[in-house]
Amino acid sequence: MVVSGSVMPSSVDSKPAYQSYVYDRLSHEPPALTAPLALDLFAGCGGLALGLEAAGLRTVGYEMEPAAADTYRSNLHGECHVVKLGPDTEYEPGVSAVVGGPPCQPFSVGGLQQGPRDSRDGFPAFLAAVERCQPDVALIENVRGMRFGNIDYFDSILGELRSMGYAVQWKLMNAVHHSVPQKRERLFVVAFRRAWRWP
Repeated sequence: MVVSGSVMPSSVDSKPAYQSYVYDRLSHEPPALTAPLALDLFAGCGGLALGLEAAGLRTVGYEMEPAAADTYRSNLHGECHVVKLGPDTEYEPGVSAVVGGPPCQPFSVGGLQQGPRDSRDGFPAFLAAVERCQPDVALIENVRGMRFGNIDYFDSILGELRSMGYAVQWKLMNAVHHSVPQKRERLFVVAFRRAWRWP
């Protein structure tokens, strides 16, 4: 199977073959000490950071689950702090990017879709981090359900990013179209000050 100009293992059910494919595609060299710094909020085990490091950025993760933070530190070059994020969380200085996947349970069509009324809503913490750090770019990943039951809240998040001086674009993307053997559609929001081009 050919995906994005390269050959993907045909037996995607074989974990070693796909793991080898990922390792061949993504650089695992440590980012340069002078590379731009990205904060990875609600980091989980580091899926977003893997792509950032492959692109040459340094990463620092923030994740409240210790096991996920351990996995992040074991597989990536960046540190991962075990912390429950809030609007007052302090971050490293000199940040070029803020990325994250705030908890999706408040917005998933498989849940109650309580949005900002759900105590797990991480968007206030994410927006506070962007406002505090003033990065060149911010990237949010979440479920497509945000565009349905919580469309007004979604639009207010975009409005807050614009009020901070960012241009904002959003797009639904499916992992299967980007060399991942999984039909997983997600909503991506990018806030930027210079330029942005979708892959």
